[in-house]
Amino acid sequence: MMALTSPWLWYLSRATGIVSLCLLTIVMALGVGTSTRAGGRFLLRFEVAELHRRLSLLAVVFVALHVTSTVVDAYVPTGLLSAVVPGVSPYKTWPVALGALAVDCMLAVVATSLLRSRIPAAAWRAVHWLSYLFWPIALLHTVVIGSDMKHRWMDALVLACIGIVVVAGLRRVAWRQRAVPEGARTVLHPHPRGVAASRARREPLSPRAEAPEERRVASTGPPS
Repeated sequence: MMALTSPWLWYLSRATGIVSLCLLTIVMALGVGTSTRAGGRFLLRFEVAELHRRLSLLAVVFVALHVTSTVVDAYVPTGLLSAVVPGVSPYKTWPVALGALAVDCMLAVVATSLLRSRIPAAAWRAVHWLSYLFWPIALLHTVVIGSDMKHRWMDALVLACIGIVVVAGLRRVAWRQRAVPEGARTVLHPHPRGVAASRARREPLSPRAEAPEERRVASTGPPS
């Protein structure tokens, strides 16, 4: 790949990395909200799911821009192989390896999502769980790479991202505790008229009770 060097490429790499982290944080929170059937007056359930899908695609675009600008910039000695193979980068080997591992998780999730109709649902679900591993790896990559962590606003941004995901996780735990246990059946309360009718069908007639037809025949029968 052609190598260039420019301060703007360095700024682009840093900016797209920060935006990617913010988008992934929101996607993570929305994903948890989708699994807990989150929705309300201002944002319906299907809107939460649609927003989750669209922001996921946008996050993929920004991650791709981040990786491309980092690889193209000759100021940072990283190559295309370092973006997908952890541990081969000569520049900050382990911080870059975390980024490569996050990219691999993202590629696996994207690939299986595109092939969802052609692979078993269990396989897609198992790979899709990597998205929950994707976010903490990307967060750790942001922290240890050290480009902007010297600024207080970046520290506040990282803490805010952690807080959003923690709140979403606590909400999921609370939702699971309130959820109906698996196998439990919903008790339906029938209408009182239906209860009376079914009870009348089950109970035998009293010996003293006579059908209307029998009473009519008795009254019009021959005299004794």
